[in-house]
Amino acid sequence: MSEVTETADSQAIVRAILKVAEDRAGAILEEARRRAREIVESAKKEAEQIVRARRERAEREMREEIARRRSAAEVEANQRILRTKKEIIDNLIRMLQERLQSIADGEDPNWNYREILRNYCLEGIKALGEGEIYLIGREKDRELLEKIAKELKNVKVDPRSLPIIGGVVLRDSRDERRYYNTFDGRLRDYLERKMPYIVERIFGGV
Repeated sequence: MSEVTETADSQAIVRAILKVAEDRAGAILEEARRRAREIVESAKKEAEQIVRARRERAEREMREEIARRRSAAEVEANQRILRTKKEIIDNLIRMLQERLQSIADGEDPNWNYREILRNYCLEGIKALGEGEIYLIGREKDRELLEKIAKELKNVKVDPRSLPIIGGVVLRDSRDERRYYNTFDGRLRDYLERKMPYIVERIFGGV
């Protein structure tokens, strides 16, 4: 074989090898590009998922925070309303007590406290029945109670006094039975029975 022929064959072999190498390199490069695209696409999707998850978490946390603040505001508002209602009721009770006090002190011309006290005594005497009855009231009512006792049979005034708005407490001679007929007790009983009506009347649906 001549040198020229060997050279031509060698060149053909080289070209063939180069062609195979080029084809293989192209395939490898294309596979690398495809894999790179997949990696980039996967990273992009993962990033979007992370952003979406963070956004959803942030939105959820924001909604939860809004709900917490709204709930706290509603609780505070309800507590404020309840406190205001209590203040109004307390003021009403204080006004009633002051009105009863003025009646007991004889400062209200529309009411005859002596007549009220006498009727309270008669009611208590009837409830306790026969026997000696003692009247207990305010220290400032002692003189008035003495006058009422003189008008009634078997009735005396107890030497003790009570820190009440007005009215009287009656007891038997042994102090085994008592009949309470005070302004304080009557007001308390009235409020216990009528408080739902009072609340509805004052506040309605508020």
